[in-house]
Amino acid sequence: MRLRQRLTRWLGFIAVGIRRTASRATATAQQRVRFSCGGVAVAIALLVMVTGLGVGLATSTTVADEEIDYWVVPDTDSPSSPLVATDDPQFGAVHETNARITELDGVDAATPVLAQVLPVEANDSTEYVLVVGVISSPELGQVTGLETAALTPHDPYYAAGAYNGTWTGEVVLSDGAADLFGVTADESVTIAGNSSFTVTRIETHSTTGGTVPTALVQLSELQRVTGAAQYDQADQFVVSTATPAVKDDIAGLYPQSTVQSRGAMTVSSTRDSALSLALALTAVVVALTIGTLFVVTTSGLELVVDRQQLALLSAMGISVRSQLCLVGTQTLVLTGLGGVLGSVGGLVGIRLINTVAMRTLTTEPIAVSHLWFIPYGTGVGLVIGLLSLPLLLVITRRMTGGVPT
Repeated sequence: MRLRQRLTRWLGFIAVGIRRTASRATATAQQRVRFSCGGVAVAIALLVMVTGLGVGLATSTTVADEEIDYWVVPDTDSPSSPLVATDDPQFGAVHETNARITELDGVDAATPVLAQVLPVEANDSTEYVLVVGVISSPELGQVTGLETAALTPHDPYYAAGAYNGTWTGEVVLSDGAADLFGVTADESVTIAGNSSFTVTRIETHSTTGGTVPTALVQLSELQRVTGAAQYDQADQFVVSTATPAVKDDIAGLYPQSTVQSRGAMTVSSTRDSALSLALALTAVVVALTIGTLFVVTTSGLELVVDRQQLALLSAMGISVRSQLCLVGTQTLVLTGLGGVLGSVGGLVGIRLINTVAMRTLTTEPIAVSHLWFIPYGTGVGLVIGLLSLPLLLVITRRMTGGVPT
């Protein structure tokens, strides 16, 4: 019976604390309550927006460029990046398929890509280099960080599937590969035992390919050197376009394939480095810190102002423990309400971010919005309240003499 009485007593104090908070918010201390609740709401809103951006990065929702490039890659469980995959399943009959892709409305350029790590010899030195084969065209631009313009367009060695056209022997080297062998333009190199390649240009490697020594050659010539000419094989397709509808057109080219956007390639390194997780954790720490400091400051000042009320409660025989219960209830109600308001504000902020981004930068949302962010933000708001309680309870105890419990 004693336990039941205690429970009933504590529930009664909690109910009084909730009613007292509502009364202060609507009548007696509107401004102070708004400041406390608003500070938590702002911190939670920023937390929700940063979390939405982090989740957007982690789930590859963004196409981060004015032009929309797509990669068509085989379905695979390999963790390697599609940009430089060299050991995954391959597509067949890629020249024929590439011709179909380039005929689609909205496609500016397309090429199959075959990437192999092969021994390259020059100046009595042999090193393994990432050799990439492409079908060059004036609109293609860069592949794996190297410009394709130095290659003769349209892969002349491939003659209607016979592989008996004009052999160009052209190779574009990254500056890292050129330094590795000490070669310059117009010098010869041997790729996988074939000595008929000549350096046509040395390119400064862009960040797309990192610092890996890379060589760019004609697709059909690399297929001939590596044995991939038998089935006209390649690892993937690169499709350059400014039309999002192209994605649906190329999705059905091969039954077991995946179409990934440039944004998916951009964030692959983000996932590997756990940047999105770091963003979310940082946002939580910042929100907890700012929210706790704001609540402690505003609620502490409010307790100082309410010193007479606390003394009155002591004179009425309300114990210190009961007064602490009232203060704790008020604090958790305020921070919980601030968490709810901040979560809703954060969802509105995410929508605004996506709207601005889609009008200025991308064609797809860059941040994820979900109703689960509301309980997430509310929970963080309550944690802020719990972190604020110890100091507020110390302040309360020092300002009131209280009576024995």
